Amino acid sequence: MRKKIIIPKNELTRLYYKENKSKYKIGNIYGCSFSTVLNRMREYGFKPLSRSVIQSKYTKKNFSGDKKAKAYMLGFRLGDLNVYKTTLKSEVIITRCHTTNQDQVDVMNDLFKKYGQVTVKKNDNNKSITVNCFLNDSFDFLLPKSDLVEEWITENNKFSLAFAAGYIDAEANIGVYDKRARFKIDSYDKNTIFWFFNLFKINRISCPKPIMIGRKGQIYNKERGYKYNKDLWRIRVSESKSLEKFLKIVKPYLKHKKRIADLNKCLININDRRNK
Repeated sequence: MRKKIIIPKNELTRLYYKENKSKYKIGNIYGCSFSTVLNRMREYGFKPLSRSVIQSKYTKKNFSGDKKAKAYMLGFRLGDLNVYKTTLKSEVIITRCHTTNQDQVDVMNDLFKKYGQVTVKKNDNNKSITVNCFLNDSFDFLLPKSDLVEEWITENNKFSLAFAAGYIDAEANIGVYDKRARFKIDSYDKNTIFWFFNLFKINRISCPKPIMIGRKGQIYNKERGYKYNKDLWRIRVSESKSLEKFLKIVKPYLKHKKRIADLNKCLININDRRNK
């Protein structure tokens, strides 16, 4: 008969409630399994910690307050992030993205790893990646998802370019098509699309007025029955001088490696066509 593993109540209290160690880590300390730790907890009448408390065990730092970083995060959040609390009273803010692109994972690490725990989970079935970032409530500015760019961003061109870069890293298409450099964004975020149009005008960048390319409820994939959830809008810049100017002024703010690589290809294309 195996000898019962004893974990003193005071020690278990300290490890679980004060140090927020998981049952697995406590088991490692005492050389026993998760289930043994769970049995001792049940014997002592312990109540399990909530998920938000367990998540709080990760060291978290307050947001630096850097406004360019904040503007970029807001643009990236609007374009591609899911941000929430597990409960209304939770002090943990979870920032999540689901992607198949490692560059997107790298952006998440660059943005948030210095502030809190970042976990990356790969799905072998469809090669997708889920990234979760556990942050403290100094990041509550990321919770609202608003299709209205805040005034403090709009009133400052550097902050505007940082916000634009975040949104571009999440949503834009930059590339060389039919031997010509192109930039476009297709999005449901109508107000943000028209905000880009205004940003281009302020920076004297020529582009056509945004157009609606799909209506809410319209089927765009008959085989799978996919429909547009909202009206889909497009803004684009194709005229070479304007495109070159915009790419050069936004480039220092971009973080996504593929966007930067595609941008560089566009600049080379514009230069090559100019010199022919």
